[in-house]
Amino acid sequence: MVKAGREILAFALIIVLVFSAISYQRAFADGLTQENLPPANFGNRNASLFVKISPPILTTESRQNAFMQFRLFDTNNNQTIKFTTFYIEVTKGIDNSQSIMHDFFQSENGLLTLKIQPNEGPLTIFGNQEPILNAWVADPGGTVNIRGPLLLDGGLYHFHIEIFGIDYPSNIFKQDDIRKFDSWLSVGDVSAENIQYAGQPYNTTIISYYDKVQDFKFDASKKTFTWAMPFNWNVSRIQQNNIFVHEEVRIPKSLSGIGDSPYFTATANGDVLVGRKLAIDPYSSETELTLHYLLNKNDIIDLAKKVNDNSKQMMFTLAPASEAPVETTGEMVTDTGGIGVATEWTPNPLNADKESTVKLHFSDAFSGSPLNADVIYGIKIVDKSGKEVYSKDNLTAKGGTDTQTIDFPSNEKYNIQVTVGGLMRDGQPVDKTRNGVARGTVIVPEFPASAALAMAGVIAAVLLAQRFGARKNIPQSGAGPW
Repeated sequence: MVKAGREILAFALIIVLVFSAISYQRAFADGLTQENLPPANFGNRNASLFVKISPPILTTESRQNAFMQFRLFDTNNNQTIKFTTFYIEVTKGIDNSQSIMHDFFQSENGLLTLKIQPNEGPLTIFGNQEPILNAWVADPGGTVNIRGPLLLDGGLYHFHIEIFGIDYPSNIFKQDDIRKFDSWLSVGDVSAENIQYAGQPYNTTIISYYDKVQDFKFDASKKTFTWAMPFNWNVSRIQQNNIFVHEEVRIPKSLSGIGDSPYFTATANGDVLVGRKLAIDPYSSETELTLHYLLNKNDIIDLAKKVNDNSKQMMFTLAPASEAPVETTGEMVTDTGGIGVATEWTPNPLNADKESTVKLHFSDAFSGSPLNADVIYGIKIVDKSGKEVYSKDNLTAKGGTDTQTIDFPSNEKYNIQVTVGGLMRDGQPVDKTRNGVARGTVIVPEFPASAALAMAGVIAAVLLAQRFGARKNIPQSGAGPW
């Protein structure tokens, strides 16, 4: 049987179904690729919902099939709960104004996978329906096939999930027993811009992994790029969400004075981005310079406190700089997957004639919590000319921590690249959905300016301890029981 998509409904607010008085628990995370939602009570059991998208990075360029997985499991024994009946509604836009799908699904083995084929036209669901709620029944492997505008366009998608029943097909909950969860997923919006500079055209690309690029401009006289994206600045909303904003800018290296610049001034809503917030990558492409804006929840809360109440955008600027204050990067964030990498270097200061040691701490960049996993990673260090001076692959950070010893050949600025290749947990297959690359800078000798700057390493260690300790009650992203 084939079912055409139901009529698209327009909503101004987040939809709450059944009755507004129903007691429920909600969990939030903007633009993540997977998350383990806080548990809810189901009678005498506590159960959590794990949500995961594969592949983890989706863009409007690829338009490839995507697999959205939902797994309700008992938190006491990690057992998947059979015959879970899901109500899933997908809306889009900063105010959830575009309704794309709303329907019931049931999986006998408890693991529901929506195989989504992004396509123009009406939404179509393929399969059979059970007689009680007309829920679409997953095949024996737990899959339901969907074709239509779901995950087709760039931007933020809101998945509202309600659990209507568990354990056997006819066990449908009373209204007060329905539990609700919310999750958000971003499809990267690829914006190709043709700019003019010195009488020549240049193709520049901006990929927004949170929401659509708006109001792009290039001021040739100031060599400045500006753009924006929709954003809800409600502080209460941000505090309840695990939010991560990633903007990627690709500039042709042939764009003299910009694409070949070693230094940049980048801002988000007027705040200058330094350290882990801005990663500059001149090595991944022979023809393009790539820059990554990486803003975590705390960064966004700081911005939100300064924003005009009427603002509905996050604004960005980028321009080359004649020089920039340079220091060793103490904290980095992967460009995809949301893994934080904190580094502690010894001795202090670093020097080319001494053996140098770096201790790496991997964490969840969204919450700052430990990953509770071993991390497969690689590390590479190149000098200012791009020559590789240190490289190791297939390393393992036990419990998220590892140490490497490096001999720097000379006193200068180096670029460090840490590639996450997978997370390993006992009894589970390697999780590669959070793979990504973190980039930063190492200065040898370290902190040459003053003794005050030498304290930065101590401060970074304190901040790291705070993140690993003070945030234990924050729900973990990507620590699902797979």
